Formats: sequence, structure tokens, C-alpha cells
Amino acid sequence: MPMPKRRAQNSQRQGKRPRPAIKKHLYLVLDDWERGYSIRQIDPDTMLCVSDSDDFCTNRDPTHLPEPAAFRFVAPALDTQFIAMGSNIVVVSSSGAAEAPTLVYDTGAAALATGPPLAGPPLRLAPGGDAVYALTTLGAGLPLAFEAFSWAPRTGDAAEPGRPTHAWSWKSVAAPPPPLPPFAPEAIVSYAVHPDGRTIFVSTAARAPARGSRRGTHSFDTARREWRCHGDWVLPFHGQGFFDRELDAWVGLDEERGCVCACQVASRSTTSIAPPESDRMEEKLFCFCAAGESTRSEATLAYMGDSKFCLVESVPRPRGEEDAGLGNDRVVRVTMFGLKFDRKGKLRITSHRTSSSYVASKHVTSFSPVAFWM
Repeated sequence: MPMPKRRAQNSQRQGKRPRPAIKKHLYLVLDDWERGYSIRQIDPDTMLCVSDSDDFCTNRDPTHLPEPAAFRFVAPALDTQFIAMGSNIVVVSSSGAAEAPTLVYDTGAAALATGPPLAGPPLRLAPGGDAVYALTTLGAGLPLAFEAFSWAPRTGDAAEPGRPTHAWSWKSVAAPPPPLPPFAPEAIVSYAVHPDGRTIFVSTAARAPARGSRRGTHSFDTARREWRCHGDWVLPFHGQGFFDRELDAWVGLDEERGCVCACQVASRSTTSIAPPESDRMEEKLFCFCAAGESTRSEATLAYMGDSKFCLVESVPRPRGEEDAGLGNDRVVRVTMFGLKFDRKGKLRITSHRTSSSYVASKHVTSFSPVAFWM
């Protein structure tokens, strides 16, 4: 009879112990030594709970970063970018005449792999499906090019016994160059990947009038190898936006207001005169400057999944702390929080938040700390 058989199957399933979930960590990339960068692994259980009454801009007794660093590597100070790809942190550098290899740090195995260098300087990196796409230039006067970095089958020696069948490699994307004007790489202000996983949206603003750049948003379909114009508007956030399925929205930072914003996902197939509907938090999430300083802070956002995010803010060290044994250049604040839409459709922070502050040296003026949840 089917019923006893089904019960037997259920009892067998109940007898099996579920596999323990792999604990994830926050990986913080810092320019905290003179020869390159460090990746620090931070256990979220060591962070402090934050009450609703706490000010995000308040220093929370900054401490030293965990030692030793999970990984440290030499890299050129300029033109070094970091991006997540699964459980890997991909490092793309350009050091002028010298060719810098592409580094892949596997956080799960704590192992480093190397790939060939990118053909030109990394003007912008973006994830797309199972590859990282780089917008680059192959030389003065030459058109912009797209290169894709992925774990791909080896060519030539793949059948040779004892040799790996796959390797990290760059491949040129057979596609027309980005539209110019209005598209110019130095004018890119924000980008996000569509929920389809293959379409990258890029917004540009008027930063190079001599080249004809103006406000606008384009998308690149990595499967069809096609560009499309969507209108003379820009996404409401700065830098990378992240799609959250529960919110059904892209989420990013509004640097002008010091808060988080969310917007509807733009259509891949239409052009409009108005940007997607968006909403900004009323609560200020990060500071513009530290007490007594006139310089702006540096903030980046990381996505943790399930409507949870991590804000990393780097601010100048408050004066006088060098006398307290914290003699470093910056304070790096790390805050984890959740997001939701309330009954009125307003973007709000959930009640559970955690935060920690760390002192860190700074050696690259143009670099802001980057965080990855893996």
C-alpha cells in the first residue's frame, strides 16, 4: 500500500541530519599598506547590535582590524578594481607598460589563482552571468572594447593528459562598441545587472562635454551582444546597484543625501522619457564628513542577500585619536542592516542592525574600501 511506503520514506528523511549551512563572512578590501591591498575576513558575530536610537554617524569605539589579513597582495596603486564572482574576488589591475595578471582569490578555499592580464586599463567592471565584463581601451584613438573574464575550457592543450581542462581567461566580446555619444566611460555614474542575469544597465552623466557626453542610460545584452538606449535619464543611485528579489527593486546609495535608495527594474525592451519609479530613505545612513573635517566620506554598499545589505564608510580619523594609540589615517565603519517597504510603500530599515568601526591606514587617495559577502 502506498501510505506505509510513504511513511517509511518520511522516516528515512527525518533520520538524516541536515547539512550545516556554510557560514559566510564579510571580506573587506583595504589599501592599508604601501605596496598594495589587504583582504580582511570579518566574522559578523563579532559586530555589535545597534539600537534604533543610535546615530549611524557616531563613532563606536573603533578597534584594530583582525589579524592576520586573510590575503595581502602587491598591486599598482592606480587602476585596480575589485568585483565579486560567486565565491571569488576578482582583482583587475593596469600598471602602465607592465602587464599585471588578473588575480582570483577563492574565499572558500583561501587560495589564489592567476589569469592573463586585461588588454587595456579597466575603465569599468560589471558582473554578467558567469563572467566579469570589462570596458577597456586598447590604445589612444582606438574604439572602446568589451572583454569577458571567465572560467573557460582551455584551448590547444585541453586533451593533454595531466593538464587542467579549464582556466581563467579573457576573451574579446564580439559586439559593436558602446554608443558614443552619449556614452563615455569616464562619465559612468551607476550600473546594475537586470534580474535576467545577462543584461547590464549603465547610466552616464555629463562629465565630458568635449566628447559629447550627456545624461542617459543604456543596456548591454551579454547573450545577444547588443547595446540599447533607454532614455535621457540616469539611475537614482551612485556606483553599483543590486537587485533584491524580495523588494523587487534595484538598491544603491544616494551619495548626495547620504542614504539608501531603491528603484523599479527598468524594462530591457523599451525606451522612456522618465526614469523608473524610485524611493529614498528618509533616514540618513552615512555621514558626509567627520567632526571638524570638511572632506566627504567614502561609502560603498555590499549585498548580502534576502534584503540584507552592508554599508562600508571610510572617514578621516577624528583629531586627537593618534594620541590614544589609534595612530592610523582613517576610521572604517561597517554596518549591516535589512531593508523593507512599509505599508505606505516607503523604504525603511529593519530593526536588527549590527555595526563595528576599525582604524586603518590609507595609501591610495582615489580608493574606497570595498566589501563582499561570501
